[in-house]
Amino acid sequence: MFCPDCGAKLHFCAAKSLRRDQEFFRCANYKEGRGKCRIHYIRDIVLQKIVTEAVSDLSDFVRCYEPVFLYMLEQKEIVSRKQEQQAAEDLETWRRRSREIDRIISRLYEDNTAGKITDERFSRLMLGYETEQRDLEKKIAENEEKLCDLVKAAVDLRALLEGFRKFTELKELTPEIVNTLIKRIEVHNSDRYDGHCHVKVDIHFTAVGMID
Repeated sequence: MFCPDCGAKLHFCAAKSLRRDQEFFRCANYKEGRGKCRIHYIRDIVLQKIVTEAVSDLSDFVRCYEPVFLYMLEQKEIVSRKQEQQAAEDLETWRRRSREIDRIISRLYEDNTAGKITDERFSRLMLGYETEQRDLEKKIAENEEKLCDLVKAAVDLRALLEGFRKFTELKELTPEIVNTLIKRIEVHNSDRYDGHCHVKVDIHFTAVGMID
């Protein structure tokens, strides 16, 4: 679980399990008023109720309208496949250009040694090619990570559907259910109105994110 305001993880302030003797979760960046966030926390029994209802509601939807849910997943997978194809093409283009720069730099060294180009021109050209290659290496690393995420997302989509089929009769929130169906839980800063303290909780399901 994470704080969306600062990105810090929300830590248990009691037992690290799904038992009712847990007390609450608190933002790691609060640090008794010295951190980046003002104090915000949520009691475990409240969080369990929120998550259980969200999982149960979506599970009911999948059970009653599985063709609709499958269509939603299919559309998401189509977009994901297009992104995966584009990422793979970009990756190959950038790798090919990086190899080409290696060959160009090698020839520049040869031409400079042979006196075909001056040291000044050699230095200027080298600076340009080395800068371009560093930028390419950064793009390649980022795209490799993106490609891995896209492949994992396709696997997660199938796991999500199988998970909902498996947990159709949800009686109790277990670590297995949470780990299978939920990717991220965000607990926002609390707001006080109507004489009560309100805490917004966003539940991001595996592969599909937040679902209204």
